[in-house]
Amino acid sequence: MTSSFGCSGPMFTLLLFAFVLLGCVIHSSFTHQLDPKGCMMTHMQPSFFRILDFDKSRTRFADKYGLLLYRDEYDNRLSLDSMIEKQIGSFEWTVKKSAQIKPIGIPVLFIPGNAGSAKQVRSLAKEASRYYYETIPWERDGIREPGSKALDFFTVDFNEEFSAFHGHLLLDQARYVNEAIAYILSLYGDKSNHNPASPRPHSVLLVGHSMGGIVARSIFMMNNYAIGSVNTILTVATPHMIPPIALDYEITSIYDRIEAFWKQGYQSPHGALANVSLVSIMGGNLDITVNSDAGNIHHIVPQSHGFSVFTSSIPHAWVGCDHLSILWCNQVVIAMAKSVVDFVDSRTADQVKPLGMRMKVLRNRLLTGLEDHIGDSHKIETIHLFNTSHTFLEPSRIWTFPPTEANVAYDLHSFDPQYFILPIPTYSEVDTLTVMIGHKLGLKSRLNVLLCKDASASSEHAPPQLPSTLSCRTNGLPIVPLPASTEASTLPLIAGEHFTGQEFRFISKQLKDMAGYQYLVVIDRGIEYWEHGFMIAEFKKEADTKNTVQTTTIGLLRNGLQIDRFPKKASMSSSLRLPNLDTSLLAYNLKVDRPGCHGSTSSRFVPMMKQSSWAMHEDKYAVNIANKQSGIDINFHGDLPYFDKVQLDGNQGLELQFWMDPTCPELLSLNLQIDKYGSLGKVVIRYRMVVLVFTFLVILLTLRAQFKSYNANGSFIHFGVMLTQLIRTTFWKFSILLGVLSALQSFKSRTTVHILEAELLGNFAHSGTGSNLGKVMEQMAESATSWLSSVWFEDALLGGQDAFFWFLAPVFFLVAVGIVVFVWVLLNSIVNIISRLTMRPRSSSTSINESHGTQRRVLQVLVILVLVAVAVPYQFVFAATVLALVVSCARALVQAKAAPAASSLTAWNRFHFMMSILVMFFFLLPFFVPALMVWIRNVAIGWYESFGSDHRVDAIGPFVVLVEGLSYGAMVPWTPKKSAAKVTVALLDAMVVYLLLFGVRYSWQIYYLTKLWISWLLILQWMYTATGRALKERILPNTQLHRKQE
Repeated sequence: MTSSFGCSGPMFTLLLFAFVLLGCVIHSSFTHQLDPKGCMMTHMQPSFFRILDFDKSRTRFADKYGLLLYRDEYDNRLSLDSMIEKQIGSFEWTVKKSAQIKPIGIPVLFIPGNAGSAKQVRSLAKEASRYYYETIPWERDGIREPGSKALDFFTVDFNEEFSAFHGHLLLDQARYVNEAIAYILSLYGDKSNHNPASPRPHSVLLVGHSMGGIVARSIFMMNNYAIGSVNTILTVATPHMIPPIALDYEITSIYDRIEAFWKQGYQSPHGALANVSLVSIMGGNLDITVNSDAGNIHHIVPQSHGFSVFTSSIPHAWVGCDHLSILWCNQVVIAMAKSVVDFVDSRTADQVKPLGMRMKVLRNRLLTGLEDHIGDSHKIETIHLFNTSHTFLEPSRIWTFPPTEANVAYDLHSFDPQYFILPIPTYSEVDTLTVMIGHKLGLKSRLNVLLCKDASASSEHAPPQLPSTLSCRTNGLPIVPLPASTEASTLPLIAGEHFTGQEFRFISKQLKDMAGYQYLVVIDRGIEYWEHGFMIAEFKKEADTKNTVQTTTIGLLRNGLQIDRFPKKASMSSSLRLPNLDTSLLAYNLKVDRPGCHGSTSSRFVPMMKQSSWAMHEDKYAVNIANKQSGIDINFHGDLPYFDKVQLDGNQGLELQFWMDPTCPELLSLNLQIDKYGSLGKVVIRYRMVVLVFTFLVILLTLRAQFKSYNANGSFIHFGVMLTQLIRTTFWKFSILLGVLSALQSFKSRTTVHILEAELLGNFAHSGTGSNLGKVMEQMAESATSWLSSVWFEDALLGGQDAFFWFLAPVFFLVAVGIVVFVWVLLNSIVNIISRLTMRPRSSSTSINESHGTQRRVLQVLVILVLVAVAVPYQFVFAATVLALVVSCARALVQAKAAPAASSLTAWNRFHFMMSILVMFFFLLPFFVPALMVWIRNVAIGWYESFGSDHRVDAIGPFVVLVEGLSYGAMVPWTPKKSAAKVTVALLDAMVVYLLLFGVRYSWQIYYLTKLWISWLLILQWMYTATGRALKERILPNTQLHRKQE
């Protein structure tokens, strides 16, 4: 008992297990099942102008935050070079007067995220400027849409503040953003800036990155928000559903308030958010900072007002991004910039198009990629065939360009347009047209495809056997871009290590939707356009190319899924539905084999695939997929613990869509397996809080056993000894209990809730729904069912999940035990080293029982609490308290070793208790460090205003008093067979139960529960002081408790 405790065999075994498993999980999360990195860098020559006129007279945050204006080399508006005050950094200058800014475009405000920089706006602003000044004039022959206008990109500088660590920071930033919006709009009131032909802007577009997106959503709740000043928000890598770290009650509360406000804001046609659109863009599994599952807004925002989308789904991008690259990834920022430029409208005070048109642009640019390659979808073009070089083709299921028919004359090098007229079949064996084109379509491309009908049949004469005039719809086919898939392709738009930007175009349309049209006309405009591509048109029976396979997790784990011939016959486009693959905790690997096609059947493109998840708009493209030795990684997002899964369009699971050249008769062979090692890494970002909560659970169980032993025999067992005993006798039983509870939870969350609801309502039906009693009972039943559903089945343990994952909670618990072992060995070693190097036993004049030390203790506690109240945050004091406790433990160890035999047990009890408290406090540090980092950061930039919630004396008082008392010899009294002892253990039991059920979901409660328990220990100590005993004698003079104490 009195010797320093080392690492026992069971402790070492669990320690090794925990570190091996954690190492594998971390290695898997960083190296396996990650989207390929294919982002191209965005280059610019930025200029930032800090607006000094936005000062203290306009905002109280002027000394802390700043407002900047971005200008780019492509911006041909009035230069600011002659109006700047001074240069204060690379590419940054100050502008003193607001009149010098000359904003004449449409205002956009960028809000950076946690520790983010205001200058992260530069890539988006650069591409928006390039698109407006260069791309649009080239694509549209210098003709811009009415209302189109350049953008003025403003950006707020939060000094790289840790907004994810403190709830009050979010509110401060939201207030500042509202003030910045009001100031920005005031700039456009200047007559020298404002164009009289356009209305004065009344709103600003917001772009928020990471926590900046949460700030953008929270501005509507602030009392300084100007109604109508924001109606469009674009968020990037923003955790909308849950905060990145749930260690702060305030930030969790703010999230709840934001969600409630936004849900209510859309309930009425005249609600606060009726005209507000919100789009959430996520990076996917490369983003290990923010869980992309949390970027889903479909449970908050109706589809008419917004959507969530992954960068891998964005047309012309098709690439995953990490948390920072999503702001500079050129493929992504181009799509974002085009979206913003296309939906603005300077002819309205809102500066954007109406909600419906705005959403159409956003869906087109970020979801579907549908191309209006000519413009008006109702425009009709008349083709007189006698003036053209044309060929009527024989009816065929598959037709290719360049034509391969021997009877078709075709000159590849001709400068004259050539028309190929393919009859649309009318027989029932086919019902769908699919077309794959090797390059773009339209007026500026070599190829175009039209839907036509016989216009000569309307003449008075009998129609000829073949028409001489065709009436064609110029934009009657939905054209979707796809990444090119060639033998050189490695990633979408990339061949080898080179960015090619090569794309295909795909058309799929039901024949019933082409009623009234008899011909598909392909126009080849000749070699003048210098495009050497291909086109394949296929008429097929859609049902023959779709396959649905029901699977089970156990079946996939054992045998995988093998399909030898897919689809049933060669087709350009085919799909495989796997409705039971709906958990993002599992990752898969798909191997696709296809024999090569050579000679006359040589493929024009090689097979490629798109995976689609229906929980969110998440598509991933894989090119050149056949015969890859490593296979294709398949993983997806969509289900977040403690939240209902949102399924779009009523579909479930995963869909795999394949494209291949149908002129090659060889079919695909598919082999789908669960990637076991790759699946390990999926738990890291999804359950990042579990280990912290479960480690605290281990500490509580150990403390509980220590106190039960202490109350029984007066010996406070060493933390390490008790931990070893529990590993041998209790923890394995507790792990089994966790597994059983997880299995029951998954079973009940799927079935029992509905059965229970039916039973409750059925039992009360006889009361009569028309009677008051019947209504009350029915409401009680509904309330009980709702409570059971929302609390027990959704928030308990790890959240509702598939029964297959029952083992996760036990494994997490065993890992937590290993982590506690490691921390215990570390702290024990540190205390032993300090005690041997620096400590000496106290002399008798400084005995731990000296009465004069009481005054000093009280004075020290009062000084600390006064400092908390007026100067330093309580988080800083807690960190200092932990350090002081380390020193006190070292001193207690020295005293225990030097104690005489008569007081040895008391000294060792005190040391063991202090070490247990040290372990507990060490695992509380994560709840205090984030706010402490915020305070240190604010002091570093010269901002000394602090939040009132950080100066709560009651938040730190119990911890300070306990540690101060321990440093002067205090100890929890021995209370055998007393009610007080039962309360101590009962409080620990209650904490264990709460953490077991709701600790992961509401992890911030750990601090409050611990404070309650520490407060009880102080009360217990006080009860056995002279003052406490005297008070008890006065209040309870005749009780049995009083007689026993006497």
